[in-house]
Parts: sequence; C-alpha cells; structure tokens
Amino acid sequence: MAELCIVLPTFNEADNVAPLAQALDRALPGIDWEAILVDDDSPDGTAARIEALAHPRIRCLLRKGRRGLASAAIEGFLATQAPFVALMDADLQHDEAQLPAMLALAKARELELVVATRYAPGGSGDGFAGRGRAWLSRAGSRASRSLTRETPLSDPMSGFFLMRRELIEELGPRLSPRGYKILLDLVASAGRPLRAGEIPYRFRPRQAGSSKLGLKVGAEFLLLVAVKWWKRGRSA
Repeated sequence: MAELCIVLPTFNEADNVAPLAQALDRALPGIDWEAILVDDDSPDGTAARIEALAHPRIRCLLRKGRRGLASAAIEGFLATQAPFVALMDADLQHDEAQLPAMLALAKARELELVVATRYAPGGSGDGFAGRGRAWLSRAGSRASRSLTRETPLSDPMSGFFLMRRELIEELGPRLSPRGYKILLDLVASAGRPLRAGEIPYRFRPRQAGSSKLGLKVGAEFLLLVAVKWWKRGRSA
C-alpha cells in the first residue's frame, strides 16, 4: 500500500499528463506514492492520455455525468487506502517538489494538515495570470480567514495541501460537493482547531490548458462562505 496518494482533479489537461508524470517521478524518490487523476470526462481525451501513459503509480478515476473540483477531490481521497493524501492541480502550477517536505513535516510533528502557502516568507503567487485572478485570490484569502480562526492559515484559499486520510473520513459528510476551495471547507467544517502546519511555495505559470477560475467559480466561493457563516450562526 502506498504511503502517500496525490489526488489531481482534471478537465481538459491532456497536454499536461506526461509532464506531470515526469515531475512526480523526479520529486518523489524514496517515497511509496500513487497518484489518482480524477477526470470529469474531458472532451480533449485526458482520460485516454492517462491510460496510454501506463504508469505503474498513476491511475485515472473517470467520472461521467458530474463535474466539480470539490467532489472530484473528495472521491479521489476516498479511492485510496494511503494514510496520507495530497491535493494539487494537474496544470503544473503547484510545486510538486514540496511534497516530500510536506509529508516529512506532517509525520515529524504529527500534524493532521500541511498547507503549501504562497503568503509565507519564501512563497510567491506571481504565477497567477491576470490581475483579476490575482485580486480574487487575495480578496478570497482575506474573506475566508474569518472562517478559519480556530486553525489560522496564511493561505486558506490554497489548492495545494496534504492531510491524513482519517481527516477526510471524519469531515467528509460535512463538506459541500460544490465549489473549488475545499481547504476552506475542510477547516471551516472541522468545528475544532486542527493540528496544522505550512510550507511556502512559489506558484508557477500554467503550462497548458486554460484556468477554470471565472464568474461561476467566484459565485460558488461566495455561496460557500455564506453557507458556512449561516451554519455557524445557527450553532452559536
């Protein structure tokens, strides 16, 4: 059984499949790992490209008739028995070379969650394309910190993190299958402080394909924040 499973939701990422596999091979020597690419039936043939790769550590979880980053991430986490799971994008913007350090930190300090952050010393969000996307990320981080005070994070909007699989088993029933910021949902849904740490990383430019961040995604984020505040008010 693998020690670490990297879950990567994909949609129209065919051209990133081979470079991603090579990057993971380079980044994870000495670690027993697997990667699950959760593909939402991409019309560009991403799933076929993953199967053609025939990589012994990489498999495709093909979803038909449903889409969404949050639900894809949750299905990927639950499709492995690895004690540690990580989430990252398939577009090579997240630095896979940080995965060994994230795993080592989680084990050394017995952490439940390790977040790769753009906003700690040594990190950078310069890879964002366009002022609008960068502004939305910064504004979202400021807004979401009010929901994560029990577990302070410098980058609660990060899409790159590692956690113990038992955490998703505990919190899975409370999570929303919609939206794209599952880290925020996890921390806000915990109802207790999480044993968490952070590691800085530099957000890189996208290699191929196009970003899914748009008005619909922004609206789903605002809805998630509103729902979490509403639930918090009811339980107060």
